[in-house]
Amino acid sequence: MKRLLTILLFLFAISAWAQQSATISGLIKSEEALPEGMRVGVHVVNLDGVTLAELASAAPVAGTFSVTTAEPAADVLQPFRSGAVPLPGLQNEYRISPEGVNYARALTKVYVDNNGNEGFDGLETDTGYLGVATVEDPLGFFVLLYVDKDATLSGSGTDLNLTAGWNIFTVRFPEDADPLYNIQAVVEDAVLDVFNP
Repeated sequence: MKRLLTILLFLFAISAWAQQSATISGLIKSEEALPEGMRVGVHVVNLDGVTLAELASAAPVAGTFSVTTAEPAADVLQPFRSGAVPLPGLQNEYRISPEGVNYARALTKVYVDNNGNEGFDGLETDTGYLGVATVEDPLGFFVLLYVDKDATLSGSGTDLNLTAGWNIFTVRFPEDADPLYNIQAVVEDAVLDVFNP
């Protein structure tokens, strides 16, 4: 009985330390056939959208994709100050509380894995595609945000709770209604419109 209790406490401690992951799934739209070796990656980016690290990637299947985040390295985290990163629909008009939260921002990027190693090696090796990432129902946009502790994002008359780990910030624009802001761990109606580089 004592051993069982110890194992249960150990498992509880592990789950308490585990950070939330996020999953983005949806469609890839292209006017041309998708090339061999195409991948969808979750890339931690700087404020200019330049990739700092790829956290996860997946090969599309029949024009669909699903990719789940992994834990970012500590060296890509930055202080999450109010308005630090422009967010769709809010721009920089929001507040983050409490103070002392660190964050990373990630985007889904489409590229061709030219050397077949199932990972992004930079644009010197792999071919990047231009694209627009949206959500469909209703139409809107998404951004992946990692926070190292629970936080609240407040803006445009709403408070959104961020859970330690990965969160997907979405804004949707229903017809004849105010924008809908949400934080979630799973998005299943993403659309990646891609164009030849």
